[in-house]
Amino acid sequence: METLLSAIVGDLVSRALSMVTQRYLQSQGAEEEKLQRLRAVLLRIHATVEEAEGRHITNQAMLQQLQMLRRGRLQGMEVWVCCR
Repeated sequence: METLLSAIVGDLVSRALSMVTQRYLQSQGAEEEKLQRLRAVLLRIHATVEEAEGRHITNQAMLQQLQMLRRGRLQGMEVWVCCR
């Protein structure tokens, strides 16, 4: 059950990040608006990672998912810092 849940969460996170990245790159909106949206997504990712780090997680799939979120957060912050 945990493996299935982990796979579903992983897929949802992957799709969400892909959608946000795609919208960020293809959107015709103002650059400032794009940066604000990126910052909002990064804030949500940061809150999720921080909450997960405060819990005792033993499921390896969930730990891998957490590591993916950490990497995504770092990559997103690099883009945000570079573009602001």
